[in-house]
Amino acid sequence: MMIDDSQLDDLFGTYRAACPEPEPSADFMPRLWQRIEVRHSFWFLFQRLARTTMTAGAAACLVLMVLNFVAASPYHLMPSTYVDALMADHSAEKTYYTEAIRSAPPGEDMSGPQR
Repeated sequence: MMIDDSQLDDLFGTYRAACPEPEPSADFMPRLWQRIEVRHSFWFLFQRLARTTMTAGAAACLVLMVLNFVAASPYHLMPSTYVDALMADHSAEKTYYTEAIRSAPPGEDMSGPQR
């Protein structure tokens, strides 16, 4: 559908009537900056800070995820063997509290009475 020139001129005329041109004056720029600064309220700054924090958090999550995959050893992916399970066994003889679980009185040795 083609719009002829008269309809286009009417459209531009309506636009000019709806949006008058600002008159140049000495206080044009100060008033413009004042209107811009009014829009920078607390909530505007809060939204800006929230967006920045959200972006930084997402970037940190991605970095930690990549580091987790890169730093993962290939041995963690393999199933453990019987020997690995035996090496990982923590028996009472290897702990610091074995003195507390002795069943013999303090004066006697575990192998038998002292002479």
